[in-house]
Amino acid sequence: MKSIFEIENRLDIKKEYERINRVFYEDKEAALYVVDEYHHKEYSTLIEVIDKMIFLKWKYRDTFIDVDEYLEHIGVDYEKTLIYGVESIDKTTFLYFLEFLANMYGLIKKEDSIELSQRAIAIIENIPKILEKMNYKLKEVEDKVIIVKRDSDVDSILTVVSEDIADILLEYNDFRIKNNIEEKKKILKKIDLYIEKNIKIKSFDKGLDDSIGTIVNKMGINHPIEEEFKTLTVPELNEWYDKCFFMMIHAIRTVEINKIKDERKKLISKS
Repeated sequence: MKSIFEIENRLDIKKEYERINRVFYEDKEAALYVVDEYHHKEYSTLIEVIDKMIFLKWKYRDTFIDVDEYLEHIGVDYEKTLIYGVESIDKTTFLYFLEFLANMYGLIKKEDSIELSQRAIAIIENIPKILEKMNYKLKEVEDKVIIVKRDSDVDSILTVVSEDIADILLEYNDFRIKNNIEEKKKILKKIDLYIEKNIKIKSFDKGLDDSIGTIVNKMGINHPIEEEFKTLTVPELNEWYDKCFFMMIHAIRTVEINKIKDERKKLISKS
């Protein structure tokens, strides 16, 4: 018989969304905030306190002036949810919602005039756990929090490259651009420039250098698509761009592996 610690909690997006909504929309004591110069405090739902005190301060609100229209923009119909409950929630909309909450929490933590209930904090702390089950994670990039796909290959090189290129590598795994070849082109172009300046792939793997070069120079990244590749469909190009990204990661990691090999040789030669 399994212990309580071994029982698997399988992810159900709809149930998780409903759980969040109960606190976000309905819990009248989710947030306690200062309402005037005399420091009188009132209880509020999480959506109300974000709307009154946080949202308009958010740099990335675009032209939206309240939370409900922003949520509608990302696919969350809060009025329908509030009145009729949750019929279904698609994965992308759910990820947008989690990302929004993570960014709002980042701003709330900077406000001394707001206190969240334990239930509200628990909901926020559930976000990384939910994302882990979906094979995603939160990542702070400059002054915002984004959701990126968990990728052990990318993680393995983040500490050996500059912060700028690390952020660019993470952007490639942003769930929003999974099928966006135009955005992927921009990112691959930046990574290619980094590799060109910092890594001489040809010196240790000519075949890898040729393979990356074919994609970035002939498949529409650095130059217009050449005639022989114009028959490739958008999904096929997307697949080749992903392969290019994987090879670029391999090239960066190989340089670091070769450094370790050289260090080992020096260590042995001294003994």
